[in-house]
Amino acid sequence: MATARTPVARVRWNSRWVEWGILTLCIAIATAVLWRYGQQVRAQTERAAVQSTLGALRTALVLDYVQSMLPQRKSTGGPVAANGIVPNPFGMLQQPAANYAGEVPAALLQEVAPGRWVFDQRCGCIGYKPLEQGGLDAPAGVQAIWFMVESTAAAYQLRPIQAYVWGGLPVE
Repeated sequence: MATARTPVARVRWNSRWVEWGILTLCIAIATAVLWRYGQQVRAQTERAAVQSTLGALRTALVLDYVQSMLPQRKSTGGPVAANGIVPNPFGMLQQPAANYAGEVPAALLQEVAPGRWVFDQRCGCIGYKPLEQGGLDAPAGVQAIWFMVESTAAAYQLRPIQAYVWGGLPVE
């Protein structure tokens, strides 16, 4: 004797699809939220690393100036280099920066890997090419954040060329 499917079995089968659909939707939403949170954390981490490197470079510039004031020590030349060339602040660090790509003109920045610092002797500035452009609020087409190595009455200083905002906070 053949048994026919009962309506109860069909309702149970349809409710299983609804349950699986709701579970899949919940997992997708949770994954999207966690992915977005991860993006924000990565952007904040990269910004903190940039700020740390800028701090180290500024400290190196000040220490170079202080050393130039001592009679027994030589430095890059104090506030104004004797040859008129802006010094490379990365050359003043005791340990080279692991992500320093070297002296690269701004025109060749597309050849530099993301997450690297460069020094452009022509403009006397340093630049950083972000790993991900998503966290950086900059004008369209900007590949890197740039800081001018400026000569003052005292030590050289780093000044941002534009107002850069990274993850809602200014990069100074």
